[in-house]
This record gives sequence, C-alpha cells and structure tokens, in this order.
Amino acid sequence: MNKNKLVIFGSSNILSDLFDCALANGLVVSRIVLHLPEAPGERDLSLAQRLDIWASYGPVPEVVELADFQPAQDELYLLGPTTPTRQVLEQEILQRFPAHGLEFHTLIHPRAYVSPMAKLAAGVFVGANSVISPGAVLGRHVFVNRGVTIGHDTHIDAFSRVQPGSNVGGLSRIGHSVTIAIGATLTERLRIGDHAFIGAGAVVISDVETGALMVGNPARFKKSVLPSSD
Repeated sequence: MNKNKLVIFGSSNILSDLFDCALANGLVVSRIVLHLPEAPGERDLSLAQRLDIWASYGPVPEVVELADFQPAQDELYLLGPTTPTRQVLEQEILQRFPAHGLEFHTLIHPRAYVSPMAKLAAGVFVGANSVISPGAVLGRHVFVNRGVTIGHDTHIDAFSRVQPGSNVGGLSRIGHSVTIAIGATLTERLRIGDHAFIGAGAVVISDVETGALMVGNPARFKKSVLPSSD
C-alpha cells in the first residue's frame, strides 16, 4: 500500500517545518492529534493560525484529540513536539494502540543529504540542507533541524534534538534527550551526557557531563538541567 497521509502527534512550534517537509515529499498532513491543551506563548503562532496559513498550500489537516484517535492503514506517523514531552507522548501512543503495530515514519527533506552509510531509526526528522555523514547513527525520534552537519561515525541517542545551523564533529557520542541549540559547534571525539543542553552558539571542545547546561566559547558549565525526579 502506498501510504501518503502523515499524522502528526502533538502541536509545537516546529509544525510548519514538518508540514513543509511533508509537502516536499509529496505527503499530505491529514491529521494533527492533540494530547495536551495548547498553550502558545506571546510570540508563538497558535495551531489555528498555522492552519489558516497552510490552507493556501494544501488540504487543511483535521485536528483531533488523542482520546478520539484511531489509526488507519494508509497513514504514516510522526511526533510533533521536540521537547522532553516527546518520550511520554510516544509511550502513551504505543500503550493505547498495542494491537495496531503502529510504527513511526522517518521524514527527510529532499534537500538534505543522508549518507547511505548512515543509520536512522524510526521517527527521525532531518530538515532541509542538513548533512548526515557516513557512519552516523541517529536514534529513535532524533530531530535534526535545518542546515545541520552531523559528522562521520557520530552516534546520537533517542529523543535528542539538534537545532538550526549546528555542527557536530565526527566520532562523537551524544546521549539521550540532549539539546544542541542554534548555531552550536561540537568538535570531534566528544562524549555528551544524557539530558545535557548545549546553548546557542556555544563551542564545545571537551566532554560534557550528564544534565549539564553549557554556554559560551569555549563552552563552560553553567548549571545542571537534569529533569526532576518528582
């Protein structure tokens, strides 16, 4: 079966990137499935505003609540948020639909380059003008935004996100749920601990501990951002 309908679970500020990438791949965003009440910030676009914009480019997706959602055979699935709520959302989806064998789609912009020697897990997103080098391994639901370079033989664990214009050197190991913010640079052969946050424009030249917030050039430790155990 030729699946050309993309269902996005959850709303976030990167929905327009996902919509654009779907269009570029000849997919139709058919449904957006909300799992939490929408709470746009003062400078964000609401989902309703995004839908109004999208109406000029293709069919407007149906918006449904997760409690009312049922999978269909001709659909592909992707997580919408890039925040830590993604992991909780994935678990909730898989628990709700265990009998459907629901699998997440790997969405790659046609203007990105992904080496045939790289390995991308389910749910990965790669934005326009990004490069995934030979030997790179991206874990489940890794989000790579626009204009990113991932160096050769670098492994990035599940649920991590790499924001626009960042460069990650080769032979590195990036942990689970790591954020690499806009324009950051990581040199080669680094070890970045789980839940670390690399600030915008930071230049990382040495290993980073689990849960560390790193800022500046060269990057220095500012505080721990480990998630609460409460």
